[in-house]
Amino acid sequence: MKVLAKQVRHNSAESRGVRWDGHVDNMRRQNEKELEDPAMSYPDYYLKPFHAYETGNLEWLAAYEVQPATYAMGIRTFKDKQHWSGDQCFVELRSRITDAIKSYHTRHGLPLPSRIADMGCSTGMSTQWLAEQFPQAAAITGLDLSPYFLAVAEERWVRSAPITYVHGLAEQSPFSDSSLDMVNFNFVIHECPQAAIESFIRESSRILRPGGVLAFVDNNPRSATIQNLPPAIFTLMKSTEPWSDEYYSFDLEAAMRAAGFKEVVTLETDHRHRCVMGIRP
Repeated sequence: MKVLAKQVRHNSAESRGVRWDGHVDNMRRQNEKELEDPAMSYPDYYLKPFHAYETGNLEWLAAYEVQPATYAMGIRTFKDKQHWSGDQCFVELRSRITDAIKSYHTRHGLPLPSRIADMGCSTGMSTQWLAEQFPQAAAITGLDLSPYFLAVAEERWVRSAPITYVHGLAEQSPFSDSSLDMVNFNFVIHECPQAAIESFIRESSRILRPGGVLAFVDNNPRSATIQNLPPAIFTLMKSTEPWSDEYYSFDLEAAMRAAGFKEVVTLETDHRHRCVMGIRP
């Protein structure tokens, strides 16, 4: 079932011109140098097989396949746009997310963020997108638990962007108290148990300045698309996501409010994804 789930993503990418296998072959020819903190102790929830990789995010193949898999996510979101390329689907998916974040700041009279943390940044695709969409930002830090992902992020980093990549835990981050304007989790928490999500919220409250914004972008459990998935497809999805049951049953908005965040809202960014945001008082 895991193999089939991965093949679905692979075929989706290839159908819109994303050369999955060619991309992986090219990545293999680059230097394999991990950016690992040798003192890192990985939490148990992270040491699970994810996305049909037996060692989860802690291997080179998983890192090499992030980019085509990310394009596949956009392609599957906009299946009706048959004339769109994988890149166009990616841009549309991400634009809707950052548009939601920008409109939230505007609605609440907040300046756009200058100091941003991209938690669970993977290979830096979301981090670089944030740098492009928030050109006023003075510092953007991409933090991830996979040294393999971070090595790829460093390799594809546009050096003109004010980006730093850090190997670390989102629940025990290296950031100082009240030091950030925005903490962003892009498609991270569906891969985490509820206890970890709660710890992410607490840590974000510590590191955000008053008036800073916490944003979670992920699958929308309430979307009609996800609610109406055929059981076989939903089972296929869950086969590569060990914590999906905990995510889909978690009341994220309530947890953020319980941690003290105000103006907590959920904005649908497309028919299957959401952005949940709140302001640190």
